[in-house]
Amino acid sequence: AVFFSVLGAIEVAAQATPEVPDAQGAPAKAATAEILSDTRHIERVRAAVDKALAYLANQQRDDGAFDGNNAPNAMALLAFMGRGHVPGRGPYADVLEKGKRFILRSQNDAGVFVPERTASSGPMYQQALATLAMAEMYGMDPDPELEEKLRKAVDLIVSCQADNGGWRYHSSAGDHDLSVTVMQIVALRAANNAEIGVPESTIEKAVAYVRSSNIGGGGYSYQPGGGPSPQMSAAGTVSLQLLGYFDDPTIPPALKHLSGIPVAWGTDGGVSHFYYFHYYAMQANYQAGGAYWADWHPRVRELFLENQNPNGSWDNVPGGAENAGLAGVNNVYWTSMASLVLEVYMHFLPAYQR
Repeated sequence: AVFFSVLGAIEVAAQATPEVPDAQGAPAKAATAEILSDTRHIERVRAAVDKALAYLANQQRDDGAFDGNNAPNAMALLAFMGRGHVPGRGPYADVLEKGKRFILRSQNDAGVFVPERTASSGPMYQQALATLAMAEMYGMDPDPELEEKLRKAVDLIVSCQADNGGWRYHSSAGDHDLSVTVMQIVALRAANNAEIGVPESTIEKAVAYVRSSNIGGGGYSYQPGGGPSPQMSAAGTVSLQLLGYFDDPTIPPALKHLSGIPVAWGTDGGVSHFYYFHYYAMQANYQAGGAYWADWHPRVRELFLENQNPNGSWDNVPGGAENAGLAGVNNVYWTSMASLVLEVYMHFLPAYQR
């Protein structure tokens, strides 16, 4: 019930707010200034993201893909939308349309968004990210084909949920983990934002699974019974926040735990999956606001701005073990993730709004 009441409030707020015209419009500037009060840094963040998007656009193939795997494809589209670019207009209208068409063509009869002959650690990873991207796109620019395929994708996610509320990399797997589960939660929230119905029982079971992964002291485990990791603490916290459980007693110790993780370009502090960690940690601190946000975001902002390549891309970090197979022949995955970290300041994606 909390999930749907929170989403309802977001939808009402969206109806009362003028639609964002494009990435350079006044609403974009107002939105950024709202959570980045020091205006000296606003243009630096925008310039870095714009440079990254230009790089990403140059990596898109004629068929609309950025990579053979739909995880980087979806993340790239989310990066454009996260800057305020919308389908059908603006300088990246064709990029978004071509990317959308590639993902839609990749859906099989079961509803899974996985291209043929793609390298993948499991379809549900791609499924969640592709569904998230398509849900955000449908909310901006509905069309009948997209709606049909999005409903099919959501139905597939719902049907693959384990009895204990979790998901795993493969749709038929008998086990489950928090990483893949959080991705499904975000995708389902985006779908519900776009008025693609999600059963309340699915969300209730997912919340129960997230809570079962909490091991106390601010820690979350990859699977129930395992040890803590920084990236799981960030992901578990965000999932509860996005579902409306802002007052959950596990959140304050998790935020305190996250605040002690070193903000460094590498894997210090046990952050083996650097981009994944910062993608969720930035969101968790933004959702929390207050002192947590004030302490966290300047350090992360400067870290990412300092390590952007001259061509607008970002590389994998030294020692990073993060899904190296998803990098393909370019830096699409890392660059998309880094862009989304910085785009928290712009909060255009409804799935991640407060």
